Amino acid sequence: MQPKAVVFDVGGVLLGSPFLAALRWAEDWDIPVTALKKIFGDYARKPEQVEEPSLWHEVECGRVGLSEFVAQMKRELLSELSPEHKASNISAKDFDPFSDATPVGLMVELSSQIRAKGIRTAILTNNVKEWRQWRDRIPIELFDPVVDSCEVGLRKPDPAIYLLTCSQLGLAPWECLFLDDHPDNIEGARAVGMEALLVSGDFEATVMEVHSRL
Repeated sequence: MQPKAVVFDVGGVLLGSPFLAALRWAEDWDIPVTALKKIFGDYARKPEQVEEPSLWHEVECGRVGLSEFVAQMKRELLSELSPEHKASNISAKDFDPFSDATPVGLMVELSSQIRAKGIRTAILTNNVKEWRQWRDRIPIELFDPVVDSCEVGLRKPDPAIYLLTCSQLGLAPWECLFLDDHPDNIEGARAVGMEALLVSGDFEATVMEVHSRL
């Protein structure tokens, strides 16, 4: 069935990958990748009532400020690294993977082409309040609704955030096609009944595949 809406992720789909940007950031600050994984925990872990939520997940859900997370990150880093390590000077303003992110032209153009066909477009993103400038880097008016984890208190791959997006579109999950660069987010979308397509670095192939479904 032809989708009635296409839902886009931001980082890694409409903008450059924040995961790759985070790795570049860690390299710039001489932070071992093993330490980075420890700080962020299991990125795709779903919330369980009996578990203490990951601090990073709380940041993306808008319940913890980025400055608090960075302060905790520094404590953890300096417990493993020397007190003279350059990471001791990190502040919240130094941590923004979207600071030099550029739009993925093919994907932005795709969103415009989709709307020209009379099909709706939306955004569903895990993001941080302090990183709102990503909205200035793409034509945000091409997307309605925009569902941002830090505004709604939910994050992918929690089933509730996919259902919320479909509800705001006024559509059933199976009427929506979801595009994301993280496999676990794709699985989460499919689990609630959405069509979903994993976006790799081959954006031309993604554009062709989306058009084939339209």
